[in-house]
Amino acid sequence: MTKPAAILICPQVELTKLPEHERPIVRRFLLDNIRGLDEQHDKRWRRFWGRIWNAGAGEVTHLEVVVDRSGPFHRRHMAMEQTLFDRQDQFRKLKDMRWWLKSGAGFGEFKLLDNGRMKFIPYSTSYETCSDDEMKELHQDMVDYLRTPFALRRLWPQLKSDQREAMLESILEPADRDA
Repeated sequence: MTKPAAILICPQVELTKLPEHERPIVRRFLLDNIRGLDEQHDKRWRRFWGRIWNAGAGEVTHLEVVVDRSGPFHRRHMAMEQTLFDRQDQFRKLKDMRWWLKSGAGFGEFKLLDNGRMKFIPYSTSYETCSDDEMKELHQDMVDYLRTPFALRRLWPQLKSDQREAMLESILEPADRDA
């Protein structure tokens, strides 16, 4: 089971104050065009939108959405990581490079160790702990990090700046093309 992705929403205006001529359009779209799979789920759907409809402007609602992780996207991301590992000069283990990428992308948290020092601990990307949205956001954050001069120098210290960029783009291009 894939981890749910949290979505926080809030009305920008009180929906009960929508112009009278717009209300039937919104209701028809939300309640007639989209329905629960059965009577029980349809009642839940209508109750949910009733709460949103009656919420005040700025009143926050927290949604949990479960979307199965995209197999093709996951495979493309892992292929990109493997190709990057195969063509880089700094890391001897793929696991170490992944740790470095997650750290650079800010995908984790700092933990206080017993000795009083802080250590960055990356989050897991397992299907059970990382939602599809989180995985796609992590991928983009990793790509953004990889394009920084710091990351490029770390991966290919012997190359010139333009050669580093070309090397990275040659790795990213197939993944982008297949997306």
